[in-house]
Amino acid sequence: MTVAHPERPTRRPAEDLHDGPRRRVGPLAALDGRLPGPHDLLLMQCPGSLRPLAGGALPPWARAVLRAHPWVTVGRAPVLLAAPTAPGPQRCARDDAPAPDQWIPVTVCGARPGQRLDALAPWAAVARTLRPEQLVARRARLAPGRLADVPALALLPEVDRLVADHRLAWGPIGAVGYELGSGVPVAGPLSPLRLVLRAPHPVSRRDALQLRRALSKLPVPVQAELETRYGAVLLAEYAAGPQALTLLTPYGPREVHDPWFPRGPLY
Repeated sequence: MTVAHPERPTRRPAEDLHDGPRRRVGPLAALDGRLPGPHDLLLMQCPGSLRPLAGGALPPWARAVLRAHPWVTVGRAPVLLAAPTAPGPQRCARDDAPAPDQWIPVTVCGARPGQRLDALAPWAAVARTLRPEQLVARRARLAPGRLADVPALALLPEVDRLVADHRLAWGPIGAVGYELGSGVPVAGPLSPLRLVLRAPHPVSRRDALQLRRALSKLPVPVQAELETRYGAVLLAEYAAGPQALTLLTPYGPREVHDPWFPRGPLY
């Protein structure tokens, strides 16, 4: 006699509450070989593998934050290779291959003032990466009440309309970006709207001034960065047209006259 067994449900690719399949942890390339850049959000497969820049172990508040929401933000600092002065490679508990010698600068933020930790994250322990440009589409996942309570979140479609006139790729960063990426309600009614505008090619000061004026009319404070190939400058500073600009680079701020064609060494 043949016994019928109930059909087993088809197993889906590894997914989690953070929406979508995770990248296989290990030395495989992600993002078409591109390492994460400033303001990207990383979902850590092994949060305990982070190493504070100041040395020592992760503080208790950081461990608690990472256990609940293992998302970190990439900082504007160089990616490090393993060296005697840097943390040695750490093998992720869920990894099936040794970690590569690449350490990403990241920031962990807690709920209380002063809870900010700069650390290094091994690239092998990164499960997912979200760029700011990917976050706007995630607004539809928020509860309707969040849009009513947080003006910065409600205004994203208007920002998209204003920036579209200048054909710049853009995305939210800061508290608004973190909430869109992680789903953690960290933005508040008074949260400013921070934006990164991708500008690999020169933007005229006239266009920058027009965009700054349009954004300044929104009912929330807006701080926008023009991200060039060499670093970022504030949109407001560039639009104002000073002779010298502050270019934020992975090696620290530098004074330049043209953020697209800076002269002299940047590090």
